[in-house]
Amino acid sequence: MSTQPQDDNTPVEPTPATDAVDKAATDATLEDKAPKERQPITTNRIVLWVIVAAIGLYFVVSGVYGILVK
Repeated sequence: MSTQPQDDNTPVEPTPATDAVDKAATDATLEDKAPKERQPITTNRIVLWVIVAAIGLYFVVSGVYGILVK
């Protein structure tokens, strides 16, 4: 068994799989330009934003309170 690399002089030709990938990339750019419909805001997303806002408000209020009391 040889550990030396083999010289491979065969030309690299594009395969159908690489052609499909190239076409998919150009198709995606055409779809990106089309206007997209907006999905309605879900209840889970609203709940998440309310919780995150409450935590942020707590940090800001407690920080301001700590500055004023000191």
